[in-house]
Amino acid sequence: MIKKGKIFLMAVLLLLAFAQVAAAALTAVGPVLPDTDPGPGWSVGYNGFPIWYRDSLGQTVMLSVPPSPLSIPDPIIPGNDFSAQIGFGSEAMYWHSTGSIDGPNGNSLLVLALEAAFGGGDAADLDQIVFQRVRIRIDTTVAGDYIVTHPYGTKTFTNVPVGIRAINDTVDIGVTSFAAALQGAVGPLLKQVGAPAGTLGDATTPAAVVNGPNGNIFRVQGPGGLDVQTALFVTGAQLYTGTPFTVTRPTFTRTAGGAAVAEVFAVTPAPITPGIGLRLTLPGQPPVVMRRTGQRFFARVPFTGAFNPQVTVTGTTAGVQPTILNATLQDVVQISNTVAAGQMPSATYSDSGKTLTLSGFSTDALATMTGSGWVGSGTGVPVTPGVVNTFTAIPFPPITVTVTSSSGGSQTVRTVIVP
Repeated sequence: MIKKGKIFLMAVLLLLAFAQVAAAALTAVGPVLPDTDPGPGWSVGYNGFPIWYRDSLGQTVMLSVPPSPLSIPDPIIPGNDFSAQIGFGSEAMYWHSTGSIDGPNGNSLLVLALEAAFGGGDAADLDQIVFQRVRIRIDTTVAGDYIVTHPYGTKTFTNVPVGIRAINDTVDIGVTSFAAALQGAVGPLLKQVGAPAGTLGDATTPAAVVNGPNGNIFRVQGPGGLDVQTALFVTGAQLYTGTPFTVTRPTFTRTAGGAAVAEVFAVTPAPITPGIGLRLTLPGQPPVVMRRTGQRFFARVPFTGAFNPQVTVTGTTAGVQPTILNATLQDVVQISNTVAAGQMPSATYSDSGKTLTLSGFSTDALATMTGSGWVGSGTGVPVTPGVVNTFTAIPFPPITVTVTSSSGGSQTVRTVIVP
């Protein structure tokens, strides 16, 4: 139905693909699952794809894979270990909806989807991509101009010849990043009228749908008075069974004496899930309720035992299983061209002296730091924290410089060039 075979990368990034397009209404993407076994503590599986996508109506969908009846058939590839790990061969669906018309012109097909796949075709780790798809395939018996109307837009095809699939148009938005899949015309996601609980459709029954910003029909108009349409779509998607949130900044401070404090930020997507709550747990300590303002959460918790950078954030909503996300704390790094922290981040290059000066600061007093980005720095040269570091014999100015900490933090800044 939606299978793309092995030639996916004909997909293109087209942000204005329709003559009339509703504003993008996929609003958020969840955290990415590990692509290897994360061990104890994870409440969901691991495949290297985002846990969920959310639309402007608050509908949050998760990936459907076999043997779920909401998935599309795509069996494990024999001999492909990663395919066996994730449970499918080359593609799986967060959401899909298909309309089909058999009329005097032949068959007209509309495929709408939010799809997980792989850049090279078959399942392969580190090759994960997600895209939203609008595909139109229409047979014609009369040459001329055709107008196609569907829930996410209206598109005109001119000078169409006669033939099977004379109109064969696919627009895929995404591919370059998981967040890029939010940017196209698809959304909010169509929902089957009478959809089973916990779904947006049963992936089997042709049925009426709701939520289409351009109406809830698939219509084809063409020469000779052709005007065929359907209000029936086969729609499938599994609603996310947990609490949607993302850990946005897991950071810490540590003194030279080893006293550490975790400072963790998280966010839940709009519209806000009623009754949502987040708790932060440090190793060996009881959980702490994170403070909330609107969509944002924060907790600042001292380590009372030995410092351990691994922390856990648990999201709860009444009636659903808690969602557990592990996070690794990192320090916060700042680059300055003075000896004072808190200044405007920058590094300074003297064009006459061929020298680069910078200071590096970290919230971890026990961290070591390295700098890179200029001729001679290689993969990193030592940076002494809290003092002006001068690097000489640099033949031309670097565009940017980066300071990286042994505790995971880094910052990249533009270089200020002086005479």
